[in-house]
Amino acid sequence: MNKTESIIVGSLVGLACPLSFLVLGWWITAALSMYDVILIGESGIAAAALTGFCMGILLDVFFLRMWIVNLYSISLKLMVPLYLFWSMAALALFMGLPFGNLVLGTLAGAYVGRKEYHAPASEEVFRKAARSVSILAGLVTSGEALPIGALGLKETMVVYNIRTVTGLEESVIAGPIGIGFLVIACMILFAVQFWCTRIAARFAFGIGGMAVRG
Repeated sequence: MNKTESIIVGSLVGLACPLSFLVLGWWITAALSMYDVILIGESGIAAAALTGFCMGILLDVFFLRMWIVNLYSISLKLMVPLYLFWSMAALALFMGLPFGNLVLGTLAGAYVGRKEYHAPASEEVFRKAARSVSILAGLVTSGEALPIGALGLKETMVVYNIRTVTGLEESVIAGPIGIGFLVIACMILFAVQFWCTRIAARFAFGIGGMAVRG
C-alpha cells in the first residue's frame, strides 16, 4: 500500500470508527429508553453517543495504524456485518433515502477491488469477487428501500406529492399499482447500485497497474 492509499484508508477508517461507536451509543440507549428497559432522558442518550464517539477516537489512537496495515487481509465474513450496520446508519442519516447507501455500496466495490489487487488475485478471481459484492450491495440498497417506500405510500404528504406529479388517485397510489411502481423503482435502484459498485471495483483493481477488460 503506497503512501497516498494509506492516507485515504486512514482517513476513512479513522472517521468510521468514532462515528460507528457514536451511532451504537445513540441507538442502544434510545432503544433501551423506547422499550422502557431503562429510564434514559435525551441528555443521557446524547451523553452515551458522545461517550461512544470518544471511545472510537481512543481506539483510533491505539489501533488505527494496525487497521491500515491489515485492512485488506480482514475476512469478508467480518466486513459484511459491518457493511450492513453502516448501511442502516446511512439509511437513518438520509432519512430513508438511498443516497448514502449508494455511496457506501460504491465504496464497498472499491474496497474489494483494492483487496483483490493486493491479494494479488487473477482477473478471473477478481471478476467473481466484484460480481458478488455488486450483487450484495444491490440487494442491501434495494432491499432496505422497499419497506421504507412501502411505509412512504401510507404517508399523506408522500401520497399528495405523488398525486400532484402523476395525477393518480390516492387509492391507486396506495394500492397494487403503487406497490408495482415501488417494486420497479427498487429494481432500478438495484441495477444502479450493482453497476456503481462494479465500476468502482474495476477502477480500484485497475489503478493498481493491472488492466481489467470487459
